[in-house]
Amino acid sequence: MNIRDIEYFQAVAQLGQFRAAALRCNVSQPTLSGQIKKLEEELGHPLFERHTRSVLLTDFGSEALQVAEKILRGVQELEQKANAARDPYSGTLRVGIFPTLGPWLFPRIARKISETYPDLEIYLLEEQSAELQAKLANGELDCAFLALPQEEAQNCVVPIFRESFVVAVPSRHPWGQREEIAVKDLDGQEMLLLSDGHCFRDQALDLCLRYGAREREKYRATGIETLRQMVRMGTGITLIPQLAVPSKPEEGISYIPVADADFGRDIALLYRRTHPRLNLLNELAELISSYCLGSMSLRPLENGCIE
Repeated sequence: MNIRDIEYFQAVAQLGQFRAAALRCNVSQPTLSGQIKKLEEELGHPLFERHTRSVLLTDFGSEALQVAEKILRGVQELEQKANAARDPYSGTLRVGIFPTLGPWLFPRIARKISETYPDLEIYLLEEQSAELQAKLANGELDCAFLALPQEEAQNCVVPIFRESFVVAVPSRHPWGQREEIAVKDLDGQEMLLLSDGHCFRDQALDLCLRYGAREREKYRATGIETLRQMVRMGTGITLIPQLAVPSKPEEGISYIPVADADFGRDIALLYRRTHPRLNLLNELAELISSYCLGSMSLRPLENGCIE
């Protein structure tokens, strides 16, 4: 048994096909199938139920996969520690960010990170929050931007900034020319929201319930830009995060602050407390926080890793 065989096993288990796993592992399908067969013979039990176009894990295979993934995480951590010992400020850093933040935050901070860490290559992964949390836990990501609160005990949670929400309305809406609205104005309003799975949907829905608004249930968007287009078309009104608001006036749509309510979300950078490049990640969190607060008019949060 060797590490490569375990990687083959994990790939087949995740993808459910030998062919797809062979493509991921960059080997021929016969080679991968043969190594899986040898692994099963060595273990003395079948790992998969084989069907014409797919495979399923056996009960033993499911238990073996948990052990295999733990082994691979250990190998990955060992490799990271070796690389970090050589130069923690070079190599690849895998950063996760969720879709309603990434397109507007990262273009603003990417240059500053590159200038500060010229030998560091950033691999950016945009996924919904649940996927980011899972990938951070299993070692597929080094750090991730997530909205608070976060309860993962194994992570260092460093608050970065607070981002406000504004109300987006069609320009011809009765609020279209107002500079701000009061929170009481939201009572009874219907809001366009994102589809399930987005943390921004949960945050916006919570605010709607808190201040008497409700979701416009027949309409759901897959992203911020879709919400924006729906508002421009006159379908309804919605909430938009501060960073996604254009710096110049936009035809057909108005963005209005809510004057007397705490409308927003808290953004933090998370990384494992056991990460081999902990010093780099601590410095990176401080750099990003300072840059965001100094250049983007975002509100500060309490600094330091939340225990």
